[in-house]
Amino acid sequence: MVEVITVFGTAFGGGGPHPARPIDAVALVLLVVAAGAVAFAQRWPVPSLSASLLCTVGYYALGYHTDSAFFLGLLVTGYRAGTAGARVRAAGFVVVTVALFAVVAVLGHPPDPNAGLWVSVIVVGGQLTGQAAAEWQARVNRQAEHAHEEESLRRIAEERLRIARELHDVVSHSIAMINVQAGVAVHVMDERPEEARAALVAIKTASRDALRDLRGILGLLRQTDEPESRLPAAGLGEVPALVENVRRARVAVTLDLDTGESPLPTSVDLAAYRVIQEALTNVVRHAPGSSATVAVRRRPDALIIKVENDGQTAAAAGSDGRQGAAHGLAGMRERVRAAGGSVDAGRRPEGGFAVHATLPLESE
Repeated sequence: MVEVITVFGTAFGGGGPHPARPIDAVALVLLVVAAGAVAFAQRWPVPSLSASLLCTVGYYALGYHTDSAFFLGLLVTGYRAGTAGARVRAAGFVVVTVALFAVVAVLGHPPDPNAGLWVSVIVVGGQLTGQAAAEWQARVNRQAEHAHEEESLRRIAEERLRIARELHDVVSHSIAMINVQAGVAVHVMDERPEEARAALVAIKTASRDALRDLRGILGLLRQTDEPESRLPAAGLGEVPALVENVRRARVAVTLDLDTGESPLPTSVDLAAYRVIQEALTNVVRHAPGSSATVAVRRRPDALIIKVENDGQTAAAAGSDGRQGAAHGLAGMRERVRAAGGSVDAGRRPEGGFAVHATLPLESE
């Protein structure tokens, strides 16, 4: 095996070994430039790799000692010069590297002809490894960027859904009340002006509440640098006022509220209020003049909410408000699921509509 390598090295070198030239200032300058090119390899890969290659080949061609790692600067520079997408350039440098070392080994007087063979192999290996690493890193970066874009789109979609749900929950109830009371005022304006006046007062109150709530939501959306809203969140404490507002729309509501003595978690309190608000809003819209019952029971492990009415609701086929109610029920289900609970909404066998929701609580 040794004889084969020696014969191949002699053929590659074109002759036998020559005395090594002692290290001098020129050798030091060539080695320093070849190694210093590493610092600029990523920013200017072509000039850096070219300078390092020429200095290393020049060192080898001038016949300096090759019994040291004189090629180390070229090896590192070739690795760091790898650039994703520059495969043609990398192939060109590989060919040039092998050709230069072969020409010097054949025509020059190197002290070790075999060095031209193994140095070119090592340096080319470093260049190819650097190119492969750059391609792999670029692929990883593209995948990470794609995942980041998908995550951003998902967050935007969730935020749009949350804003739409908030607007629906906050404004829909007041708009429904205004619509019903306006219909009452138009109907009784000539015959019962006092009742029409009461309906107009209710419209004024509902519109004022809607504007206040809408300003609160818009103000919250503008507070991009504040993680939490400074406005108090709605909760079961506002249910009695909500029920009184619904009663003004000629819907008889029976309230049975049992929330216990200890305060509820904010997410559960808000979700419970929105469930009741949406259920009563649908009653006002689609079953005016009917009666409804609202029952809230607190258990050690869950909060149970039941809202039932005895009239027609949005679940009836062909209802004009079908689509809007469907959006409201979908938002209700999303809120309850976000709080870890479940909700069941549908027609009652005896007529009317029922909403049953369960919101889990930490075990006491």
